[in-house]
Amino acid sequence: MKKFVLLLLLTGLWMSCQNDPSKKINKDNLQKAQQELNDQTKFPVMTFKTEEIDFGNHNEGEILDTVFHFKNTGNATLIISKVRSSCGCTVPEWPKNPIKPGDSGIIKVVFNTNHKRGRQTKTITIHSNEKSLTHTLRIKAQIKPKDGSKQPARTLPSKAKLLPPLLPKEKPGNKGERI
Repeated sequence: MKKFVLLLLLTGLWMSCQNDPSKKINKDNLQKAQQELNDQTKFPVMTFKTEEIDFGNHNEGEILDTVFHFKNTGNATLIISKVRSSCGCTVPEWPKNPIKPGDSGIIKVVFNTNHKRGRQTKTITIHSNEKSLTHTLRIKAQIKPKDGSKQPARTLPSKAKLLPPLLPKEKPGNKGERI
């Protein structure tokens, strides 16, 4: 019985080695796969006139808005799936329709400076079908507080309050003893 099982296993192994996998490839499928690979080289490219806008000095509470102009300089249709800002005070608007190669579009950004003080930098992240998948824009502004003070609206505690108290150093000759 053992010899029969061994003979059966060896026959199965020999038969599996006789199959040439390259003979099983359908040439039509190979051509389709090659075409899909070639199509993956076609991507949209968002080319902006500027990717950063500095509003300069403004007073707290002002509503600032701007427009980022872009052109699809790639060789495929651009689809913007979503646009997110780094803060709820910054609201982007973007084209919801596909943008063909050579066509242009705008991304409008509204920044509410209410409760913002000092130097502000906000990012707008565009999610699309570009090869890099995301594109980042920035807006900046220096916001002067309503009350005229120079202190930012939110202050962090000093580092001294965050650090634990220091322990005295050990004496060089005595292990475990404190000075």
